[in-house]
Amino acid sequence: MTDIAQRIARGGILGVVLALAPAANAAQTVTQASRYTSEPITLGSGGYTLNFNVAWSCDDFPQPTTSAPGQIDLIDASGGLAGRIRATIAGGTALVQVDGAGTVSGTSASVIQLGAGGTPANAFLHGTWQVPGLSPGPYTLRFWYFQDVATGFAASMIATQASDAGGGGPVGGTPGGPPAPPPGISLSLPPSATAFQPAAISATATVPTNGNPLASVAIDMSLDGGATWTPIASDPRPSSPIDMESDSYSFIQAGNAMLRATATDTGGLQATSEKTLLVAKAGQPAISITPPAAAVAPGQAVAFTASGGATGNYVWSGSASGSGASDTVTFPSPGTYSVSAIDSGNGNFSASAAATATVTVQAPFYTLSVSATAGGTVAGGGSYPPNAQATAVATADPGSTFTGWTGDLTAVTLTLSVLMSSNKALLAHFAPLLPQTISFVPPGAVTTFTPAFTLLVTSSSGLPVSLALDSGPATLAASLVTPTGAAGEVTLTATQAGNAQYLPAQPLVISFPIGLPPPGVFLSDDSAATKRTDRETRTTSFRSGPDH
Repeated sequence: MTDIAQRIARGGILGVVLALAPAANAAQTVTQASRYTSEPITLGSGGYTLNFNVAWSCDDFPQPTTSAPGQIDLIDASGGLAGRIRATIAGGTALVQVDGAGTVSGTSASVIQLGAGGTPANAFLHGTWQVPGLSPGPYTLRFWYFQDVATGFAASMIATQASDAGGGGPVGGTPGGPPAPPPGISLSLPPSATAFQPAAISATATVPTNGNPLASVAIDMSLDGGATWTPIASDPRPSSPIDMESDSYSFIQAGNAMLRATATDTGGLQATSEKTLLVAKAGQPAISITPPAAAVAPGQAVAFTASGGATGNYVWSGSASGSGASDTVTFPSPGTYSVSAIDSGNGNFSASAAATATVTVQAPFYTLSVSATAGGTVAGGGSYPPNAQATAVATADPGSTFTGWTGDLTAVTLTLSVLMSSNKALLAHFAPLLPQTISFVPPGAVTTFTPAFTLLVTSSSGLPVSLALDSGPATLAASLVTPTGAAGEVTLTATQAGNAQYLPAQPLVISFPIGLPPPGVFLSDDSAATKRTDRETRTTSFRSGPDH
């Protein structure tokens, strides 16, 4: 029988893996170096528990190399082989072969890199070897180290190292000694907890002197007085001689919670610690009311809706009452009102803070309606509180005039103050402005010797006319024209600006000449030059004709 066939017949599945692996690299030659380290142990009356690791490490190019399995030997006091385990990884699964005494459980494996034939190159394996049924007493564990290299390939080395993971030891009393004592366990809880909020819970297990290694440590919880238990934390491979387990646990209901920590050793001995923790009700998120504010008239109803919180158990107060997610309230009279709601909570949640909506009920408003006939615009209409003073304003368009207000009030002023004791309506009336003309009476013949005279200028509207002297040998004061004594053309402009009823008149230009007097004898008083103090004696000179 070939070596491969012998390994298949002897090793089962592991033999298949180990036998086929070299075949994938038949063209390569693998050289191997090996050594082991020894660890003396003592088997108890119930045997021994070994937590072991196997680690594979490699150089940069492990692909041509087939790695060796991890190997641990159990040697009795006479040097004989009492048991052996060999472990490797195939397809990500831990494969462990046991020759001789014991069984292996609790295996786990992880692979980062592979060598030839799918054997591990950079990987890790963990398991527990339980060895019962052997005579108690001294034994030796051998932990093997293998180093495999594919000949002719640089950086192709793969190393395999088996080791004690700790936490194991003899099971049962040691030969000649007293029975093993049970493990110790302590449970640590916070002073209090709140539903749905994390609470730190921990347990510490210890191995007493001459005690067995720890096999498991667990923490569980009961909310029904111990009738049923829920796991919080559990470790099937605890450390020895001390192991601590902890968890940040959120309780799903308020009340008294029972906590229990249990430590079990490899001999089946147990220790338990129980405590009670008061779990308080959880607070609630804020709730809100929609609408948060409203302004209404007396007799008007508002529908409110509550939302938020945790339980939906809404209770209304203030101007509202009852329960449920919504409530409709009618407000009969003017004033300011409050509507409040809370989520009252339940067995696990305390009541929420109150949310409040404010409602303002206003007295009825009165409406002022303002309108206008053609020819102008109005302002001031709208809604007003009772007894407020409103102001209506009329504005005439160009070419129009305001003639007065009618409706609930009458007036002829452009601005009208209105006391809003009820709904009111006003109509502003406008009319077109009337045309007007200017006329004048010609002054007749005016000479340089004509005395001052009044120019008769009138308007068809009867409104006063303004005169302005544009040019000529005369002076003007209002409508009084005074020739200056020189001949020439006098030009004036007559205007009338209009008023609220009449349009401005078309300006009128008035012109007339100032001429010389007709030929004849004119007396000229030159007594100023020859005046005497005697009033009765005066010297008078005479001129005749236009040139004298």
